[in-house]
Amino acid sequence: MKENKKILKRKETGITLISLVITIIVLLILAGVSIAMLTGENGILTQAKKAKEETEKASEEEALQLEQIENTLNGESFLESKGVNAPVLGENMKLVTYDENSKTWVPDNSNTNYDYIAGEETEDNNKSRWANAVVTIDGVDSYFVWIPRFAYKINYNATNDGGTIDVKFLKGTGNIAADGTVCKYADDSTLNKETDYIIHPAFTSNVDLGGWRNEITGIWVGKYESSLVDKTNKENITNISTNEEKIGNILLSEAENVNKAIAVQPGMSSWRYCTIGNMYTNAKEYSTALNSHMLKNSEWGAVAYLTHSQYGRNGHEIDVNDNSNYITADEGISANSEQSSTGNVYGIYDLSGGAYEYISTYYNSGELLENGDSFVGEKSTEYTTMYQTSNYKIGDASGETKNWFNDAGYYAYQDFPFWGRGAGYNEDTISGIFCFFGNSGKAVKDSSFRLCLIK
Repeated sequence: MKENKKILKRKETGITLISLVITIIVLLILAGVSIAMLTGENGILTQAKKAKEETEKASEEEALQLEQIENTLNGESFLESKGVNAPVLGENMKLVTYDENSKTWVPDNSNTNYDYIAGEETEDNNKSRWANAVVTIDGVDSYFVWIPRFAYKINYNATNDGGTIDVKFLKGTGNIAADGTVCKYADDSTLNKETDYIIHPAFTSNVDLGGWRNEITGIWVGKYESSLVDKTNKENITNISTNEEKIGNILLSEAENVNKAIAVQPGMSSWRYCTIGNMYTNAKEYSTALNSHMLKNSEWGAVAYLTHSQYGRNGHEIDVNDNSNYITADEGISANSEQSSTGNVYGIYDLSGGAYEYISTYYNSGELLENGDSFVGEKSTEYTTMYQTSNYKIGDASGETKNWFNDAGYYAYQDFPFWGRGAGYNEDTISGIFCFFGNSGKAVKDSSFRLCLIK
């Protein structure tokens, strides 16, 4: 009997161990489930964190909207309250935003203007988002990018990558930055280029330095190089390939060209084989209401400096458009965003490579000035800039930034009196936003132009 009790005791002990093991396993499973419920992708802690982030984001957006409403009630736009000039829309102009799903530009009806600030951070690697607008004239759409009035300071160094450029936006047409910095005009006798912020001449009334007839709050720059189109069928605007002079070297004002027009769109061959003088005239006649004109050297400089600043590529060189058919934006802006001034679709394209670009700027002692007889004169105007020496002017992104990124730099001179920028698709080592050169202004296969608007 004692032996049976011992056996029974052993059996009871065995059952207890098995139960203990099972209990431990169950507890481990429950613990695993609990941890997953807490920390997994759909776990309580993860969802709580997401809810917190969404609440904070909503609070920030609400605070932003309240600030915008308050500024509006005070008669001041949000951008103006931050010391940045909001885009000035003119006749036939509408702000647009890029729709990632349809890969097209669509009307932007947000009315907040917040996204239009140069330097607005986005999810696209915190790169800048600049304001974009579409201009529709006689059924033809063209795209432009807003460059707000700013002052700059160049921080030089000794490398081939150049220095860096710091930008401060200016409120209205004044000289005070949002942080209170007093900025100076380029012709100020007390200017110290090493320490002062210089109001970019493109926004001033100094026409000799590339300014306008009065102080301005910003300029609209063609998003792409200009193209020639046939607008006969308004439902199907078609690109005209200007691969020879008899097609490209025309004036749109002539009766036989009534169904042709300028377009600034991606995926089109740029308008080439046209003399610099005819380019200038066609650009001026694009829209008198918007003071349209061929881009000047100072305006190219304004784009270059903003591109290279903390509100653009921040010291990173833009990629070359190496399309041998001179296709604007290299056939697609989404796939080629590194070719833009912002590194995303909201920037300006074809600034490096594509076609060479003629600029309405000239050296006054040249022998081939007849190619620009529509604008060459004895002095600068708001539409064109005259250089009296084979040299540079402050703000034009040549002398101050000569050979940055190893871009070519050759001043206009007697034999080649007209300025050109950007270089061509096949000049990879010398192409770039800081590239400049003298040229004849003739109708050639590899030179185009860019529009600029001022309202």
